[in-house]
This record gives sequence, C-alpha cells and structure tokens, in this order.
Amino acid sequence: MTTLSRTKGARDLDHETKRRDLLEKMTLHLMARGGERASFRDLAAAAEVSPPTLRHYFGDRRAVIDAVLEECLRRGRPGLDAQRLSDLPFEASIHTYARSLVNALRAEKTVRLGDIFALSLAEGLTDPTYGRPALEHIVEPTLQALEARLAVHIARGEMRADVDPRMAALQLVSPLLLACLHQDQLEGAHLRAMNLEKLIATTCGAFLRAFAVSPPVWGYDEPPEPVLAAADWR
Repeated sequence: MTTLSRTKGARDLDHETKRRDLLEKMTLHLMARGGERASFRDLAAAAEVSPPTLRHYFGDRRAVIDAVLEECLRRGRPGLDAQRLSDLPFEASIHTYARSLVNALRAEKTVRLGDIFALSLAEGLTDPTYGRPALEHIVEPTLQALEARLAVHIARGEMRADVDPRMAALQLVSPLLLACLHQDQLEGAHLRAMNLEKLIATTCGAFLRAFAVSPPVWGYDEPPEPVLAAADWR
C-alpha cells in the first residue's frame, strides 16, 4: 500500500496554524503575568510544548516576543487602517480618534491594546534588543496611522501646513496612552483616579488650539455630540 506524501502547501499551512495556536497561548500568558518577565521556559510551558519545540517554531526568546507582537499587529491591523482616514471635520475627527484610542486601550476583553503597549514597552525598555520589535509592531504603526489621518486634514486645509504630522501625532497619543497605562496596567485608578473623559476633551482642545487653521467651534470641557458614538477601534 502506497502512502501519498502531503504537499508542501499543506505542510506549510499546518506549520502556520500551529504557530498561531502557540502564539495565542503565549500571548494570553504574557498579558496575565502582571509585569513579571516570562523566561523562554515559561513561554514554552504556556504554549504546552517543550523548549526545543518552541525553538523549532520561532527561535530564541527575542524571536518569540517579536512574533507575539507581530501577531498582535496582524490582528489589530483592520482597526489601525480604519484610523488612517476620516470624513469628519478636523475637530470631530480628532475627538473621535482620541476617544477611539482610549476605548481600545481600555477595552473589556482578554487582551487590551493597553496590555499590548505595556508588554512592548516593558520588553523594549528592559532590554534594548527588544526595542525594535516594540517599535515596528506596536508603537510606530499606532503613530503612523494617526500621521496619515493628520496628513489628510493638512491636505484639506483644516490643519496647519507647517506642522510635522509625526510630531503632532506624538503630542496627541502620548498623554492618552500614559493616562490609560497609569489607570489600568499600573493600577493608578486605585491610587489616584482620573477623569479620562475630561482628559480626552482637554487634550483634544489643546491640540486643536495649537494646530487648527480655524479656531475650534466646540468648548473644551465636554466632548462634542458627534463623538459620543465614536467608532469602536478594538
């Protein structure tokens, strides 16, 4: 009886399916560790395979973390791409983006965007060799999506043309990201709770005062009505 060998395409598909399964298990483990850095052996145990098997699929620990963050980017890409464009006027667009970012950072789900940022920053700051995966897969895609959105508003004549979109993106993302990490991953909500709705409004207000061609028409203490149904970015 002759046994037909499986095609290369089928073997490749099985390999990729197995990698995705291992990545999902390791991602859940990493997000549940509360800041404690997982060793390569810890990651293998979480994936329910031996260290040599994990090494076969990914390589060393840095390659594992790189793959985890790359998978997070793959899953989050549709949401990121949706943030690159907006048909809304400049003021509404900025408020909507800010609210959507905070929603994603704090989403009630097993793996929040805030958890992914916390992991990538912790890995990159603890060991500089992990910095590139953190930047390439998490930090830069987030900034670049907003940069593209701001470039649209510059092209429409709604945002000052002398402003570097990258610099402006950093100014909008940074306070919102830091506040969410403070409240959730660092558990600052128990130490010094923060009104994030007011932070969104005041941060957007300052941003618009600095960069809008025309003065904003909304007040800064309350979010504008069109933003209350902001797109879900999760």
